[in-house]
Amino acid sequence: MINRNYIYNVFREHLSFLIFAFILVALFQILMVTLVVEADILNIAQIFFSKFPPQVQQFLGEEFIAQFSVNGAVAFGYNHLIVLIFLTIIAIMLPAKHIAGEIESGTLELICSLPIKRLNLTFSLWIVTAFVLIIVVIGGWLGTIIGMLIYQQISNFPSTQLFQIGFNLWLLMLTINSYTFLISSYSREGNRVTLRAAGITLFFFFLNYTAKLWIDVSFLKHFTIFNYYQPQTLMLGQPIFVKNIVVLSLLMLVFLIIAFRKFNLRDIPG
Repeated sequence: MINRNYIYNVFREHLSFLIFAFILVALFQILMVTLVVEADILNIAQIFFSKFPPQVQQFLGEEFIAQFSVNGAVAFGYNHLIVLIFLTIIAIMLPAKHIAGEIESGTLELICSLPIKRLNLTFSLWIVTAFVLIIVVIGGWLGTIIGMLIYQQISNFPSTQLFQIGFNLWLLMLTINSYTFLISSYSREGNRVTLRAAGITLFFFFLNYTAKLWIDVSFLKHFTIFNYYQPQTLMLGQPIFVKNIVVLSLLMLVFLIIAFRKFNLRDIPG
């Protein structure tokens, strides 16, 4: 079902970027813990929060203060644009480059002439993408653990919540990756696939924030994938993890099944 040589070659090609992303995400999580502990942001936030009118305090709720705690900073670190952007680049780059991009360059036509089934090829590409993404997520976990150890916060280490956040983030990125696979299976230009997949992701991202800020359109949050990834809420222990995993997994499977079927039937080039 998988081709080990193909997986190895794709992994080796992107190894430098993977190492860079791994180190950056790990350092960023250490930085999040450092900022909260050294600057005592929680105490500052509590002082400002106490000055707000009671109506505003009720509207913001306990989550507002919780995000300035060490655990809240950890959750925020996994939802920061830097982390999301690097993981999204990986999720989009691999199928865009190795499907549509290689169709455009003629490389994929040569690969498909070898005794390897197309389904094996696409599934192998998905395997290596999933592996690369989880390595970067593990980099985040490692950075969080190091930060907690440095500042002796390990006694209050949110291991269960941290696992849920990381796994939820991994599935979010695999969902982005799955619709990039789908777009790639219908296209033959890597740059166009990248732009389209990035555009869809940005649309989902801004729709999520619009639905949060504008009460009249709050129902739209159910139609954006980012609604099913809420690190701060997970860190507070609210029971949304299973729902998030089920929704993202179903979306991913639907996109991948359609993409694999289309790629298996399409003409290359064409």
